[in-house]
Amino acid sequence: MLLSRAALQAYAYTSDSKYLDIAIRYATDVIENSGVSLATNLSPSKSLWNETDLYNKEILWAYYREKENTSVQSFSELMRTYPNISTDNNLNSLSPVLLKQANGQTFEGWSIYFPTQDLADQFLVTDEITGKALPWYETSQYTSNVDILDPASLTEPGQVDSYAQKSGDLRRIPTPQDFKQTKDGYPVISRYHKLKEGVEGLDLSDLMYTGRDKRFYTTMVYDKCTWMNETIELNLGGNLSMGVRDKEDGGWYNTTTGYYWRKSNIENPEPRAYYLSKVALHFNIARLGEAYLNLAEAQLLKKNIPAAVEAMNATRVQHGGIAPSEATTEEEAWADYIRERNCEMTNETGDIYFSYLRWGKYGGYANKGLSAGGVIYDLNRPTYKIEISRDRKQLVVNQVTLLNSANRNFTTRRYLLPISRAFLNTREAYGLDHDQNENW
Repeated sequence: MLLSRAALQAYAYTSDSKYLDIAIRYATDVIENSGVSLATNLSPSKSLWNETDLYNKEILWAYYREKENTSVQSFSELMRTYPNISTDNNLNSLSPVLLKQANGQTFEGWSIYFPTQDLADQFLVTDEITGKALPWYETSQYTSNVDILDPASLTEPGQVDSYAQKSGDLRRIPTPQDFKQTKDGYPVISRYHKLKEGVEGLDLSDLMYTGRDKRFYTTMVYDKCTWMNETIELNLGGNLSMGVRDKEDGGWYNTTTGYYWRKSNIENPEPRAYYLSKVALHFNIARLGEAYLNLAEAQLLKKNIPAAVEAMNATRVQHGGIAPSEATTEEEAWADYIRERNCEMTNETGDIYFSYLRWGKYGGYANKGLSAGGVIYDLNRPTYKIEISRDRKQLVVNQVTLLNSANRNFTTRRYLLPISRAFLNTREAYGLDHDQNENW
């Protein structure tokens, strides 16, 4: 498994095709001869990414920490993903659904890491009429119930929804910060949707979050889901929403994007998500799902589109539970493959960051048509969040602007880390003549 991973990275930095053969050889060996198979029936209550199925047969190698010697505070992946929300926060926010707080304050972490709307968009939805897997905003069940409005029509804070908390602090969609520190060249607000008049028994969250790729539910905490036996509300004023504490745009241990991480977290820390709670924790280092994706990527680079699509469909169908990719062109296959890798490997082993480095090195269809070795589009653009109105009849998707975070800038020097000066000073002793990496 590790050989197939390393071979892809080596090809990206050398363009030596022998590494593609190595990647294909060893990924195929894992798939055919490892004796393991892909996990089935994924759900938050049975997930190979948390404590509910930590010895799943798909896992080839993992790092395990036993409950007796591990606490929430030991790992940023836990401490920095659980929010910190009190009953007083809910009461002040006038939250319609209060947290139960059955064993004390349920969520008492220091969250600063949140998945984005960009990631949520990667998880496709099954169209209820055609059975095809589509983006949530393109399905027949969505478009028949929702009006797609012009985002440019939103120019003022509170234009969609606004109210005052018990303290008198305003909570608005959009917020004043939504129009500040934005990144030029990208839409400030990318989507503005409104439930059609006369629609009964459904709201926007129902329409967005029903029928998704199964991995969405094991990856994201979203509006109206259940997490740690709590009913989670992430719409304006909701119990875990952006601004439920003292900052309108989130931060200070509550979401800035409209989501929280579920994947690679602990689903039910006992007695609660508190820094001293003891937890059994594991990190997957290598598993079978990645072998199929590494095989797909190597076949894409060899321009063997049918073989690449077949490999990526293994995880898309088995883990995602959605219709297979029907890509026939290189461009379609790369688009589906990048989506699939995001859904399968996000927040796991740092895979997605290093995958984007590879894709930037390839260029072309792997990086929005840009030249090989250039700026990586998806690491250079702003990320987006979602804001849902109190009645869930309107939503806005806009740039994450808090603390100037929309102005992300990828420079090509990030393709390589700097070489330490100590090594450069002694490189001749090793028969090497390396200079410092470019731009360092």
